[in-house]
Amino acid sequence: MLNGRTGFDALSFTTLILAIVSAVLASVIENQLYAMIPAVIAVAFIAYTIFRVLSTNVGKRRYEAEKFSSLFKKDPYKRFKCPKCKTLCRVPRHKGKIKIHCPSCGHEFVKRT
Repeated sequence: MLNGRTGFDALSFTTLILAIVSAVLASVIENQLYAMIPAVIAVAFIAYTIFRVLSTNVGKRRYEAEKFSSLFKKDPYKRFKCPKCKTLCRVPRHKGKIKIHCPSCGHEFVKRT
């Protein structure tokens, strides 16, 4: 059905939810002038969702979706500065108290990850 198209992904789902929230907000606001703003935002979100779902530029949409999902991923590494040379050292998280060996100066220091 959607041959060569990106289809529905997490970013499209999020923009659709934001459109629904904006539409509900527009219906709750009593002043018509102020209700127009969230209504226009809801229409823009729906248009963007339809654009993403029907887009044939799969590479670009996949890149956008990857950037969006990377906002919610936690980095598996923790970074410490070497007390001697101030070089940034990257170590894995959740390993407890470990001895870190600086790759630049060779200094060893102990930190909790």
